[in-house]
Amino acid sequence: ATMSRFFAIRSIYVTAPPAFTGAGCWSTIGCVKLALIGNCSYQALIDDFARVVWLCWPRFDSSPVFGALLDDEKGGVFSVEPARPGATSFQEYVPNTNILRTRFTSDRGEFEVVDFAPRFKQYERRYKPNMLVRRLRRLDGDPLVQVRCQPTYYYGRLRPDVQMASNHLEWRIPGQQLRLTTNVPLNYIMEERPFLLEDEAWIVMTWGEPLEAPLEETARSFLDRTRRYWERWVKHTALPGRFQKEVVRSALALKLHLYEDTGAITAATTTSLPEWHGSGRNWDYRFCWLRDAYFTLRALRRLGYFDEMEAFIGFLKNLASSHERLQPVYGISGEAEIQERVIEHLRRESIVTRTH
Repeated sequence: ATMSRFFAIRSIYVTAPPAFTGAGCWSTIGCVKLALIGNCSYQALIDDFARVVWLCWPRFDSSPVFGALLDDEKGGVFSVEPARPGATSFQEYVPNTNILRTRFTSDRGEFEVVDFAPRFKQYERRYKPNMLVRRLRRLDGDPLVQVRCQPTYYYGRLRPDVQMASNHLEWRIPGQQLRLTTNVPLNYIMEERPFLLEDEAWIVMTWGEPLEAPLEETARSFLDRTRRYWERWVKHTALPGRFQKEVVRSALALKLHLYEDTGAITAATTTSLPEWHGSGRNWDYRFCWLRDAYFTLRALRRLGYFDEMEAFIGFLKNLASSHERLQPVYGISGEAEIQERVIEHLRRESIVTRTH
């Protein structure tokens, strides 16, 4: 029961207004089909048309760079989709991984988008950069593709200007660098111009440290190493006799809620989604709620995972060393004083963004 609860709310569906109805539009009430990817450094939610509707950098609790889940006008957009209407899509994870694959079929042909957050072991440490890698690959015919990338920050208050360099686009955010490196013609992305996908294309978006390496070779290597990392992680799962695929998918989703830098475990990926329409109970769950962390650890322990528990115990020991009594919720760095603020400019129906 614990595992199915976390699978339902964390991996696939988020029920709340608003919802996508197609072509980048939202309805007031509905169900958004979302897929979660991440690498224990950041998380992202991608809808079934390969639109990044939620991605916070550089931390779980940072401002979204793409936040259309809360506001499709002020939240920015990062989409890779057929240039003409009428296409259908099918979405699935690469088996036993947190690598997402979205396949599009249109009258022009078929292509797929593979999305992942790199995570693998390197130099005896886990490499988990603030990097989103997207692979576009033609499968059949002559698909016409459109890429749109309009990041925002400070919860939609900042729309940074884009600058084009020799092989990348760059958005300047005070004190940080947001860069998109690709082998797609940069003008096609800047102008949101449809283009013919003839073979394979790569789009790599980074926060902070940019990709300073051969694009295609590095991206392919990261994809292969990330796939092998997750397959090895799943291999050690103590599986039940039934519902093994569902349990594996749930475990992979739970793992992504571990903020590995400190060992904290967040309650959920998002903020500000009401429990039901008009409830007003739209809290920020990108923090370490001790009760929720207990349920996550309990589920992972039953599946044979103990590294996550050891990391969280380290997080708790640090809390206990500086606080006489534990409180229900902490920041992912162990912050005890958390001030809530309501961001009115992202209001949509009953949604008011609440952050700490």
